[in-house]
Amino acid sequence: MQIELIGCTSAGKSTLSKSILQACQAQKIEVLLGDDFVLRQARLHWIESRPLRKSLVNLAGLLASLITWRKNREFYRFAARHLFRLPIGRLEKFQLLRNVLKKIGIYEIIRRRRSDQQVILVDEGILQVAHNLFVHVSVEAKTEELATFAGLIPLPDVVVYLKQPEELLVDRTLKRGHQRIPDRSYAQVVSFIKQAVATFDNLVRYPAVENKLLIINGEQDVVMAKNEPDDPMVGMALSIVQSVFSVDPSGQLSRAIYVE
Repeated sequence: MQIELIGCTSAGKSTLSKSILQACQAQKIEVLLGDDFVLRQARLHWIESRPLRKSLVNLAGLLASLITWRKNREFYRFAARHLFRLPIGRLEKFQLLRNVLKKIGIYEIIRRRRSDQQVILVDEGILQVAHNLFVHVSVEAKTEELATFAGLIPLPDVVVYLKQPEELLVDRTLKRGHQRIPDRSYAQVVSFIKQAVATFDNLVRYPAVENKLLIINGEQDVVMAKNEPDDPMVGMALSIVQSVFSVDPSGQLSRAIYVE
C-alpha cells in the first residue's frame, strides 16, 4: 500500500510522517518511507549521508520517469505545457519540471516493486506535484487545469491530507521562507498560502482523489474520512493514522469522523 501525505508548505507533513513511522514500529507494522524504499531497491539504503541519499533518490526517480514515459506521456505533456506558460524564469521552469518527473518516477518505483504486505509512506509525493504546478505568487490557478491534472495524474492507494489553519501556515512560512516567494513579504506569503489551500481543497474534491482520502485537521487533531471506508486499504490507513492521534493534549481519545 502506497500512502501519500499532501498539504501546503509548512503544514507539518514531514513531522507527521515520522510520527506515523514511530507509531507503526511500536505496533510492529512494517512501514517504510518512500526514499528508504527506493534506496533499498538499489541496495543503497546503507548510505548515511542525507545529501547523498537525496541525490540518489532524485536520480532514481528521474530514470524511472524516463523508463515509464509511455504510460505517463499525456501527463508529462500537460505538465510541460502548463509550466512553460507560467511567467517565471526558465531555470525555475526546468527545476519544477525536474521535480515533477522525479515524483512520477518515485511513484512508479514504489508501485511496481512493493509487495502486497508493505506499507510505503510518501511525503512530497505524486499529488504534491499540484503545489509545484499551480501555486505561484505571480499567477492564479485555473479550475479547468486542476481538473485536467486530477484526471491525468496516477494516484497512490491512500491520500492523507494534512490541513492547518491559514494563520499558522502564514506564520511558519514567514519564518522559513519559500523559494517561490521572492521577497517574503507578508502580502505575498498570505497570497501564496491562500492559493495553496485553495488548490488542495479543490483537488481533494475530485471523486478519484476523494474516494482514497483521509483528512487530518491539524487544529483539532481529528481524523476524518469521506465515508466509513469500504476499501480495506483506506481502513488500514485510517487505523495507522489514528494511532498517532490516540491521545490529544487534554488526555482524551481523538475521534474518527466520517463525513457524508
